[in-house]
Amino acid sequence: MYRNGSDYDKMAQLVIDIYIDYHITSFPVDEKELCRKLGLKLGPYSAYPEDAQELLRKRSPDAFYSPATHDTPPTIFYNDRVESYERQRYSIFHEVKHYVNNDAEDSDFEDNMADYFARYMMCPIPYLIKANINDELTLISDHGVSYEAAGYAINNVRNRRAKYGDKIFDYEQPLIDLLFPDIL
Repeated sequence: MYRNGSDYDKMAQLVIDIYIDYHITSFPVDEKELCRKLGLKLGPYSAYPEDAQELLRKRSPDAFYSPATHDTPPTIFYNDRVESYERQRYSIFHEVKHYVNNDAEDSDFEDNMADYFARYMMCPIPYLIKANINDELTLISDHGVSYEAAGYAINNVRNRRAKYGDKIFDYEQPLIDLLFPDIL
């Protein structure tokens, strides 16, 4: 479903703010370290008895966010036995968006924004432009993303270049300054 471009820009700005605030400068981004910095507990499904794992998988085959309660911190429960590590990472970043935005419900809109957030967290478009990354294989090997996520990211870069060339927007410049400090 098509979303307003400003919705995607808000997600991009949120990701950029996280990069800046937590001084993230390497790829692939360490999802577990980011969660630690954000105060999010990670709960791998395999840490629970089999009957509890079944319930967790029924809730979500991939991952879900559980807000803090009076005796537990905010937690992302994730299936650490899915078919690929890249999918685990994507799912965790997806849930980080729900945490950061304090999403109260699972709506199609919020899930779509969380998907974009996860892809942008792993492969920020201005970084891809500045580093001249134009192929899925580089993203898969160097950024720890799945083939599907790499395809979406490269498609986003191609669309952006078709419309704006290699222009870096003002709100993206702090990310470029962080990731490429030697370029004036």
